[in-house]
Amino acid sequence: MGMGLGLPKRLVITIVVLLALTAFVWDRTESTDERQLINYLSVILAFSVIHGALLIRMGKFDVYKNAINAIWNIYSACAFLYGLHITLNYTLSGLKLPEINVEMIRSENSLLLRSILFLAVVCVVRAGYSVAEIFKTPIIESRKKRPEYQKIDSSE
Repeated sequence: MGMGLGLPKRLVITIVVLLALTAFVWDRTESTDERQLINYLSVILAFSVIHGALLIRMGKFDVYKNAINAIWNIYSACAFLYGLHITLNYTLSGLKLPEINVEMIRSENSLLLRSILFLAVVCVVRAGYSVAEIFKTPIIESRKKRPEYQKIDSSE
């Protein structure tokens, strides 16, 4: 089994392939900031796949997956509604984007950057959980082979 965690080998191979793909992108990137971002997001992806697999094995995956999906869905709804607002009020009416929005983006760029990074992490964790969910059946079967799960009472 993979990495001493009792995970299916196919899951470990998938993680290695995903990291190889990000290494390919990393190699073609010139900016050191972008390379750093790729490194961080790749580590988050790998750990979220492993975390998702362990949550599946413990039977707690759905709670975490639904929480991440709720955050993403709320963000998507807000972005859609704001985009609709901008389109209807400014593009169709022929109005110029108000200076207050542009000034807010310039003055509050650290808040905007933190929000973008948070949503990027949510997006990558969500992708990692989706990869782990692909292997849900083999992960649940691997649970039966783990001795620590054999001691659980029959009430489950």
